[in-house]
Amino acid sequence: MVNAYLTIALSFVMAFSIFLSMPIVFRKGMSLKRMLLYNAFAIGILVFLLMDIYGDVASIFGSNIIASPAELIFIIAFAGSFLFFILPKGSRDPQANPKRTSVLAAMGIGFQNLTEGLVFGSAGAAGLIPIYVLSIIGFSLQNITEGFPISMPLVGLKQKMDKKFITGVFLLGGIPTIIGTLIGLIFFSNLFIVFFDALASAAILYVVLVLFHININRAKAPKKKEANHAIWLTYAGILLGFTAAFIVNYIVVA
Repeated sequence: MVNAYLTIALSFVMAFSIFLSMPIVFRKGMSLKRMLLYNAFAIGILVFLLMDIYGDVASIFGSNIIASPAELIFIIAFAGSFLFFILPKGSRDPQANPKRTSVLAAMGIGFQNLTEGLVFGSAGAAGLIPIYVLSIIGFSLQNITEGFPISMPLVGLKQKMDKKFITGVFLLGGIPTIIGTLIGLIFFSNLFIVFFDALASAAILYVVLVLFHININRAKAPKKKEANHAIWLTYAGILLGFTAAFIVNYIVVA
């Protein structure tokens, strides 16, 4: 019982640590270069998350030549949800609806956090949580970095920020950690992980494409030298975001 309470308490810490990156949404007067760098940083984090998700599901798929039920579930759920994201008319102009992009980023991160919570909860049920207590800083740092992709579509908007909406999207990204933990304490299924990781992958891939599109459009400048500089800044930001996510994930695993 003590392990269950400790597990739930730690899941709350991890879930709400995502809010530590929320203040960036309210920053005013951000320069174009800094906006490009931050946006690219968010892309790098999401690219790493995609790789991290694939690493998780690949261990479940196995090495059979014939597709397993888990692989079929992943492919169908991924393809179906990705089509659902790109078919609406509003998705054809990513810059026209930044709130939608922020919500989808939160959904993708939320689905991924749901599966992590499931694993965390099952570890608690098995009495293994004390081993992970020392990694709580790493898990929290991971959630903080995941707040960047939720924030960036909303940074630099001219209209006044709706605090209720922003709080809602951050809850959408963080609360699934707690939900997954509660489920994991009483139930565990690899197929459950595969399904929600597929949904997470589809949402994250869509947001990566949108953010990259936005960054390239923002990078357009009258002078070729300035445009090239902005594009290289984008690439550098992606590398920094990927590296930061990799380091944080290494802390968690270690």
